[in-house]
Amino acid sequence: MKALWPPENPDLEDVMKSAEALGISEYDFFHLSFRRWFCQEPDDKALEQAFVEYMFHQNAPPWVRHLTRQVLSGQEQGRLDAESFGALDYRRRQPLPRNGRVHIGAFAVGAVIYVLVLMNTTYDPATSVLTPCYGGPGFKVIFDMAYAVSGKQAPSCDMVEGR
Repeated sequence: MKALWPPENPDLEDVMKSAEALGISEYDFFHLSFRRWFCQEPDDKALEQAFVEYMFHQNAPPWVRHLTRQVLSGQEQGRLDAESFGALDYRRRQPLPRNGRVHIGAFAVGAVIYVLVLMNTTYDPATSVLTPCYGGPGFKVIFDMAYAVSGKQAPSCDMVEGR
């Protein structure tokens, strides 16, 4: 069986390195190459056919190879500028979540309500179930914060646990 890596055709590796050097996807690299070679925007079907040929057979068209040579040469010489190639047009920024502020606000309101409930919760050893004074494992920090914020004195664990 043939090894999958390294590829027999260097086009695959050159395109990957060039796209990575410009900070864009391989498909966007094809789009940029076409635009620079032909001085016009590519037809989506033609671009897709060329990219599929590259993906399945590792054969890049001449206009892609030409740009890979330019990018790799610039990178080797230490003068690669993604902006001069027009690659900044293809860098995508991650959009903010649609309702992100609403979710953060709801979480903050929930946290405030939780702390307020904790501050108003009292423990009466005569009527309450015997538990550690802070409500159980993992709640000690929240217990201490709630009493610190409220200004109340925290009950003694010895008294609560009946020691």
